[in-house]
Amino acid sequence: MSNEQNKPSPRSGIGMAVMLIGLTLYAFLAAGVGNLLDDWPLAIQMTYYLIAGIVWIFPVKKLLQWMGRQ
Repeated sequence: MSNEQNKPSPRSGIGMAVMLIGLTLYAFLAAGVGNLLDDWPLAIQMTYYLIAGIVWIFPVKKLLQWMGRQ
């Protein structure tokens, strides 16, 4: 194995920064929208949080695939 194979690509650092900032913003946005649902029925709140808790996975998956490319 050469030393070149062990070196992380610049995409790793960029991807981690984008992921950290993006997920933080997403969490604040999701919590802010969730606060607007305080007076709504519990079933609607639970559905919202379930969907909001799953949706973030799809863009992160694409970002991780991008980071893994050489």
